[in-house]
Parts: sequence; structure tokens; C-alpha cells
Amino acid sequence: MCLIQPSDPPCPVCSQSLSVPPERNPNYRCNASLLIDYCSNNGNHNYIIIDVGKTFREQVLRWFTFHKIPRIDSIVLTHEHADAVLGLDDIRAVQPYSPTNDIDPTSIYLTPYAMDSIATKFPYLVQKKLREGQEIRRVAQLDWKIIEEDCNKPFVASGLKFVPLPVMHGEDYICLGFLFGEKFKVAYISDVSRFPPNTEYVISKSGAGQLDLLILDCLYKKGSHNVHLCLPQTLEALKRICPKRALLVGMTHEFDHHKDNEFLMEWSKREGINVQLACDVVFVDELIESLKQFSVCTETLGCVQSSIFKSIHGNLIIWYGGWMKKSTENKELLTTTLLSMVTSMSSMAVLVEHGFFDAYAGESKDGSNAAKFSSGDIVSMNVISSSSNNDLNDVSYANLALFKSRFLKMEGATAGVCLKCQSMPRVASLYVWKSLLHCYSWILTSDYRKTMMPYLDRFSLSVKYDIFWVVYVSSENVQNYQIP
Repeated sequence: MCLIQPSDPPCPVCSQSLSVPPERNPNYRCNASLLIDYCSNNGNHNYIIIDVGKTFREQVLRWFTFHKIPRIDSIVLTHEHADAVLGLDDIRAVQPYSPTNDIDPTSIYLTPYAMDSIATKFPYLVQKKLREGQEIRRVAQLDWKIIEEDCNKPFVASGLKFVPLPVMHGEDYICLGFLFGEKFKVAYISDVSRFPPNTEYVISKSGAGQLDLLILDCLYKKGSHNVHLCLPQTLEALKRICPKRALLVGMTHEFDHHKDNEFLMEWSKREGINVQLACDVVFVDELIESLKQFSVCTETLGCVQSSIFKSIHGNLIIWYGGWMKKSTENKELLTTTLLSMVTSMSSMAVLVEHGFFDAYAGESKDGSNAAKFSSGDIVSMNVISSSSNNDLNDVSYANLALFKSRFLKMEGATAGVCLKCQSMPRVASLYVWKSLLHCYSWILTSDYRKTMMPYLDRFSLSVKYDIFWVVYVSSENVQNYQIP
């Protein structure tokens, strides 16, 4: 309504949906759902989604393609309302094509009540056999599996165990949340007005044990609602349940992601629970969560800000910390300490490289003296490594010349920094982009490799390039790197 009958002045949150690309707009919100990339012990990935609501098709086109999600292996439903099930017909878009529907069905887990309701809404998805004379039509192939509204009756979907968490969604309706994860305990509860005592016990620190992450309903900023929690009740529930971290979902346009996260940051510091508003894409996995804890620990060692980059093309993750020079005087001791701190993550990832870099040049198109980015932004990085330590200064100058020759021509790049490694003959350039589209457009139209070679062909070098999604920044909404 804010867009088709705009107020004066216009709604600041809704109007952003027309002016800011979704990948840069955390106020752009589809129906609440959760996609789980479950990697089993044998290294296989299974993709499990909780709820497929009215905006499921948009989520597939916008986010599955962006993050290269190849399929859905299982579906788990919290309830049978429109915001959880009206995307079921579009499941066929993520299934193999067969004009005769001769494919393996996707398992879908739901309560008996939800099953009865969906059989009425989507009879053609539930029907097992064609009636005499009925034509074959391509529809989603689903294997319906009934689960119980009972915390003591877990089930397994695509290898991952889920514990049903029955909650009240209004006093006349039971909705399910779900608890999952072995080393990292996550509870997802998107539609709730009240917690039954048994359910609250299962997810509470004072009950069955503290959650690592609670994803929780939060409809309005003020007051109360008969079928949802609103911010006052959500925060009270968080104080009772006491998870290590919480993400709030289901917000209306009253909530501005940046402004209200500032309030939640202060609340988090006061209450000792890390709480944020979620946005359409939030990465939640053990490695990234461990790196966030690593970031907190590095602050005691002089790290003033840190961030985490995740490659959009693969599994490469970069942890990027900024130190004041006086905090890094004893590099060997600091390096040893940092390496000892990451040993706990050795079962989740392999540490490929590490080192300290100096920022020695850079520019920003807004005239500021810092390269700024925040969670959700796109950055690109190229790293140039020489086989000879004697080349470091020359390669640094070549990297700077390359940066200066192209930065102002890079449409959509907002800032860039040149970095020089202190311990190896290696330099890097980091660019911040308005969007992934701008980044790809530059790569495709600039003949990237050809423009680099005149600056670098006299050296014996290896060049690496990748594009990253900024999944975390510490301390503030904006990450700053001072430009010399």
C-alpha cells in the first residue's frame, strides 16, 4: 500500500524497494523461510528449506541463482498458512524436468492438520493416481511425510535431525518451530504468540541447554498482537530463553534494518545477548559463527575492526582484521597467538594463507578518506604474488599504477585500497562495488586480463581474482579502511 498509495513524505522503508537493489537493501523482505545447507560427514551437501511461502519463486530467482543453490532435497513446514505454503506449486522449478512426472519426489514434512489443509488447497499435488481419462500435467512431485507436534518426537530430513517445537500462533492454533544442529544448536520459530512451557524448556539456557542461535518472530515495533510476538514480547522472551545469538524475522515496514539494529546493538550490550534484525540473506554456519567469535577475541589483541568475506564462486572465506600499527609491534607473538586461536576451527576449514598487510594507497568516489562497506555488500579482490622478494617494491608500484589507471573508469566501484604484505612478496587490490551486476559488467567489458598485462608482464607472477559477499562486519554497521 505504501508504494501504490504513497504517503507524503513516502515510507522510508518501502520506498527503498524501488530505489535500492535487493542485494544491497536489507529492508527488502520476502516471506520468512530458512534454507539449510547441511554438509554430512561424507562431504555431501543436502539442501533443506523450512517453509515455501508466497515469495518462494522470487527467492529462487533472486537468491538461489546468486548463491548457486542447485536443488531442494527436503521441505519442512511450520504450518499451512499462505506465507508458508503458497510456493508449493513452484517446487517443480527446482526439480528435474519430466513431462510425465517420472522423477524422484521431494520429501515434505508436515503435521496431519497441515496435510488436510494442503490437500484442499492443492489437490493436484497430493493426488497419487490419475483418474480415468485425466491428462498428465507437469506438477511438483512431493512425498508427504507426517510428523507430530511433540518435542519428544524428532524426525530426520535429508540426514539432519529436527525436533518439532510446538508453539501457539494465537490461542486457537498450534504452529511448529524446529530445533536442529549437533555442534551448533539452532532453533527457528517464525510464527508464535506464546511458548508452551515444554517448548520453552527445550530451547532455554536454564532448561535443556543454551541455543547458539534463535531465529524468532517479531511483527511490530510497539504494542502487542494476538497471533505474533512484537518487539517488547520478543525481547522479553529472549531474556528468558537466553540464546547466544538471535535473529528477528517477520518484521513489518515499521522496522528499518540499520536504525533499529543500532537500538538492538545497545540492547545486546546491556543484556549480553547478540540480537539483530535478519535480512533476506544471512549466512549461518559453524565456521562463520566461529569466526565471529574469533573477531570478538581479537579485539583484546588490538584489532579495531574485522570483517568476513565469503566467495560467491566457491568455499573460500577471508577473515579481514584491521590493527593500529602500535598494536602490531611484536608481529611474531601476535601471529602465534592468532594462529593458536584458530586451531578450534581446524575441523571446519583449512587455513590456506595468513599475513599482515599495509594499506599504501587508495581512493573513494565520495571524497572520504576511507573505503566503506557493510554486511551484504560486494567486494572484489585481486592478489598478485611474486616468486622473488626483490620484486616487492616494483610489484607494489605496478599494482598502484594499475589501480590509478582504472579506478575512475570502474562504473559502480565506490572505493578501492592497495595492500602490501609485510612478510611475503605479495600485493592486493580490494574494490567495493554498488552491486554484483556492476562488478560483473566491469569484468566482462574491460578485457580484465589484457589491461593488467602491460603492468605485470615483466615479472614472474601469479594472479588470483575473486568476488566476495561481505557476510559480517564488527563493531559498527560500516567497515572503514583508511586511505593513505
